Amino acid sequence: MPDTYADAVRDQVRSGFLGPGKTTAEFASMLAGVIGTPRVVPTVSGTAALSVAAHAVGLQAGDEVLVPAYGVISTINGLASVGLCPRLVDIDRVTGCMSLDELDRALSPETRAVCFVDFSGYTGSNLVEAVALCRQRGIPLIEDAACALGHSYQGTAAGALGTVGTYSFSVPKVVTTGQGGAITSADRHVLDRAEAFIDQGDLEWRRTNENRAVGTNLRFNDIQAALGLCQLRDLRLRLDRRRTAHAALRSRLGDRLFAVPGDEAPLHNIVFSPEPDELVRRLREQGVVAVRQYRTLSQHPAYRALAGRAYPNADYWTAHAVYLPFGMALDADTAERVGAAVVDVALPLYSCA
Repeated sequence: MPDTYADAVRDQVRSGFLGPGKTTAEFASMLAGVIGTPRVVPTVSGTAALSVAAHAVGLQAGDEVLVPAYGVISTINGLASVGLCPRLVDIDRVTGCMSLDELDRALSPETRAVCFVDFSGYTGSNLVEAVALCRQRGIPLIEDAACALGHSYQGTAAGALGTVGTYSFSVPKVVTTGQGGAITSADRHVLDRAEAFIDQGDLEWRRTNENRAVGTNLRFNDIQAALGLCQLRDLRLRLDRRRTAHAALRSRLGDRLFAVPGDEAPLHNIVFSPEPDELVRRLREQGVVAVRQYRTLSQHPAYRALAGRAYPNADYWTAHAVYLPFGMALDADTAERVGAAVVDVALPLYSCA
């Protein structure tokens, strides 16, 4: 962490105000400027942001929401934990995002919303088509852009393409405050509902000493904001660092390394192997920590009730995806060494093209 980042946090603590206050408001304003939306509502995590987003678009306990069948557990947990009923949709094998064909087939009169994940920053025409499909059905699309800050499609930022968008600032995102998240939307009423919900349900309760709605406390604070502000100011440099590291890996691995459209690099560095466990083992022998990170969500004990149908593409990623080192600590030299280690292992890899 640069000294300036630590200095900003120190200065915030020494100010005697831990927030949320002016620094949180400045962080939200700068983030909204980066995204190009009227306002951003910071909150405690990306998972909480999904829960708040669902409330903000009017979803209620028992409502069905469609989610991709593969990925981080946070997405489905953020919805199921507030009483929503997730139903899985298989992913596209190339993009890792929800398959549009499968989404079209899965939509039913019971569907109240779709949660589309910009997997590893993947922001493209598939998302725009999903938004259009939801608009035709008259249902909101929650865009989980947790991994996609800095990405865009045809001039619109990731997170700003759906009815409501969410972000995460957990490690190892391009902007991290340890934990944290945010909600954004072009709809002022959605943002008003989100902002009130994370502050006990009523933004006036401190002044009036009465609450007009039910809410909770999921607010960001000024210490996190001080750290986040420094990184937002350095966002171009941070994105450049990630892009340079990804390019170093790609120079070794070519189309066997997962990529996303546009000018930015994916959050994750992923390869696909017919022998993933052996690849992980041999890389660790060379000092490279690779992992098999995610799985088909219905394989988690908490969601076994959703395993009533097949998700072949999600299962393919579960069976073959290997996550190489990634994150802001990865520089180009280290990435090149990681790529060289993968080549030296001499195990077969599948093409991502």
